[in-house]
Amino acid sequence: MREYGSEHPAVILSDDYFESFNERGNCTWLRSGREALHLIALNEKSSMHHPIILMPAYCCHSMVDPFLKAGWGVEFYPLNEDLTADVQILYMLLLSKHPKAVLTMNFFGSASTKEAVESVKAINHDCICIEDFSHCTFALSSIFNPEVDYYVSSIRKSAGLCDGAVIVSKKPLDESWVQDEETDFSITRKDVQTIKWRYNYSQDGGSKTAFLNHLRMKESELDAFEGVHRITNYAKKQLACLSGKEIALARRVNMKHMLELTEGKVESIPGIERCLEGAPFSFPILVGNRDEVQQKLAKRGVYAPVLWPIFDAARATCSVSARMADEMLSIPIDQRYNYDDIEDIAKIVLETV
Repeated sequence: MREYGSEHPAVILSDDYFESFNERGNCTWLRSGREALHLIALNEKSSMHHPIILMPAYCCHSMVDPFLKAGWGVEFYPLNEDLTADVQILYMLLLSKHPKAVLTMNFFGSASTKEAVESVKAINHDCICIEDFSHCTFALSSIFNPEVDYYVSSIRKSAGLCDGAVIVSKKPLDESWVQDEETDFSITRKDVQTIKWRYNYSQDGGSKTAFLNHLRMKESELDAFEGVHRITNYAKKQLACLSGKEIALARRVNMKHMLELTEGKVESIPGIERCLEGAPFSFPILVGNRDEVQQKLAKRGVYAPVLWPIFDAARATCSVSARMADEMLSIPIDQRYNYDDIEDIAKIVLETV
């Protein structure tokens, strides 16, 4: 039985974490990470007919499509086993492809992009560096590099918002492409997320089917996005309620606990423990029979998503990324879980794997 006692824990108030982003640059708040990347692509295309962006081979369609829709060409660069950039090949691509921009990502909060950004700026200081920090949303201060021109995060992936993404940029963006908030999308997600919250108490099977179907439908709408929309006022209110410090603490403690329980018993990414310096996203494990393991985990209540299917061209570029796309499962360790939950999840993972 989980211990609660007679006294309630504190109601944690917001620490204005997201307001602190204004100290790092110009903040633009939008509906989704896809649309945030699309706005950057539109801003930086300028008069170039078909600019090139270099992207890590291990990235999903929602990172690539915003540039393709804006008329960019996309080339992939390979990653090392710890998911840092292979800077030697990146260096050669910078010389041969003459990209307008390079996108980096600190995968799972453990794959530093510092060396990659240094390589880019050493060859061409005018080359635009864009960093997706969705896996480090609550650790921007610890990863911040002033050489990066744009930081982008899809905040929905780290907190229970109906919509929300942010761009932190060195210079103000031209927002003439930005449309007003799209309330139908956010209202539906808010209502469905409320049903999901209630399901946690009722465990009603009908409710689960309802909210899963609606959430998938809304994700498909984002996949086929048209234009760029502002974050909704409701999502802004949700952001204002969060304590970034407490969320980061919960993620670090949960991840440390998970690593201790699974050390030497499951395969993960080399250097994954580096994520403890910030606010970990999830615990990635590698299993050969990935789909079978995922189904067995789901039957025991552990939802471990696949991050991500990748492009064929990316697969051909990088064997590490191909393996990640085929064998990786993302085990949750976020702020929704506590000490006992991590004990249960680790036990289920070890018994299943």
